[in-house]
Amino acid sequence: MKNISKHHDVQRKYREKIQNKQELNTYVRGWFLFVLFAVLLIVWSYFFGGTFMPYRTM
Repeated sequence: MKNISKHHDVQRKYREKIQNKQELNTYVRGWFLFVLFAVLLIVWSYFFGGTFMPYRTM
């Protein structure tokens, strides 16, 4: 039983490591999508008369 519990402890640490990595990946992916969306919005507004940027039309 001791051997199994030890192995389980190692597995738990490994699983926590993977989970942390996955959380980091989703965080980075979220930021990347946000930046991509912002750039698309700016380009779209540039082509369509600055709808999202009122200070350009002034």
